[in-house]
Amino acid sequence: MNRLLAQINFDSITTPGGYQAAGSDVGDYTTSAENLLSNVLGVLTIVAGLSFMIYFLIGGLTWITAGGKSDKIEAAKDMMTNGAIGIIVVVISYSIVWIIGEALGIPILEPGSLINAKTFKF
Repeated sequence: MNRLLAQINFDSITTPGGYQAAGSDVGDYTTSAENLLSNVLGVLTIVAGLSFMIYFLIGGLTWITAGGKSDKIEAAKDMMTNGAIGIIVVVISYSIVWIIGEALGIPILEPGSLINAKTFKF
């Protein structure tokens, strides 16, 4: 194992963002800002989707285990309804932002193209 590690040239290793290993030139800062914004949008979308699935699943399980009690069934229906409303709000907000961006000619949902076009300076 030690011989295997000794043969690795760590200067040629790059990260998923394309940056080189420590000690080398990191490169353009706009790429890191682009990656940050894209990752934040992606993480928020994933969190919204997972939250919907978990909330909807808990509501369904609550309904199944309600045992015919109307107050528990209503609480479960409310949980499922609120989960569905939440994911609909996320989808509609993405749609509205996309429509506004298309109307203005600005790719709002693609922060990398905004940064690379030097619209914003960091």
